[in-house]
Amino acid sequence: MALKSRFLLSLAAFSSLAVADTAGYFDNTSFCVDSKGFEKCYEKVKTSYENCISSNCSGGSKSCYDSCDGDTSCMGTHCPNLGIDCINACGCVRATDQIDCAASSCWNQVYSCEYQQTAEDVIKLCINFDADQIPYWPPPDDAIGGCSCNIAKADRKELLISAQLTECTNNMTNLDQLSTTDEITVYEQACMCCAQSAIVSAIWGTCPNTKPSLIGADDWYSMFLGPNHWDECEEYLAAYDCDRDLGYAAESAGDTHTFYKPNNIPKNGTESLFNTGSALTSPVSGATFTWTEGTLLHGITAAPTSHMASATGTHDQGTTATETGASATKIGGATSYHCSAWAGVGFIGALALVIA
Repeated sequence: MALKSRFLLSLAAFSSLAVADTAGYFDNTSFCVDSKGFEKCYEKVKTSYENCISSNCSGGSKSCYDSCDGDTSCMGTHCPNLGIDCINACGCVRATDQIDCAASSCWNQVYSCEYQQTAEDVIKLCINFDADQIPYWPPPDDAIGGCSCNIAKADRKELLISAQLTECTNNMTNLDQLSTTDEITVYEQACMCCAQSAIVSAIWGTCPNTKPSLIGADDWYSMFLGPNHWDECEEYLAAYDCDRDLGYAAESAGDTHTFYKPNNIPKNGTESLFNTGSALTSPVSGATFTWTEGTLLHGITAAPTSHMASATGTHDQGTTATETGASATKIGGATSYHCSAWAGVGFIGALALVIA
């Protein structure tokens, strides 16, 4: 593309961002096929989330919600009386409802960075959730209108690594071959260290050009690597082969083939997240489809293409989206909030608890 054309497209994108409406991770809703419907859907979800916190969480109050602007981490830190388990339960419902908003009114952006970040919230907040049920997750590597980093691909690896850590630490075939407490301790720590190394590989290996902090590296370090002595793992990684001995290279375990040690983590990428190529021009799953969340059935009706938004990444703001007939419904059981049933740790924290 000629330099002048690039400049004009960039200028158009910059001009649109100055007046863009936002919704969750979506900084500019005008790129959605039905921007008005999408914004209205997000407002409804925001109200439901606020009501969930205020009505169901112990000591819930609108003032706490307002002071944190609904941010889960903020409320967990500054309003501990609410109970993080309950906050996360409400956050789970919010995240799945936001998936419905995107699937119905912003389906042309469902491979974008913003959609993948929304799906990531579902994984983090919804305990024992089958992530493969999330629509459009994970996207193919060459997805139209995809993200510069396939966040979902890294997330999926991390989920499989988490499951393998549980499998490794409870593998009686391996444990029965050990005769002393010291041998068992070394084995269990090796399971942990291989999981930590695999997480490093999942982040740096999946998106080597992206700043690691943008795809969860800091969270993983503070909640999993740091507290579980990652800096002491070199001897344990030498004692066991993460691939042949402990199974972390299996496809079902995350398909990891490069295991880094604490002193040789790859060089950090420098890129921010950005969307690539053109947006989708027709709904991937058709005009109507359903997806399941446990026993809850989500019915989706995609907005028509009457006012298709422009491409993601380099945007040409020549059209304006209007509200259409998009809709999302939930069937099969009322949503309930039993806060004590939620572990409240997400899939990052779950790893750290496996051999605690």
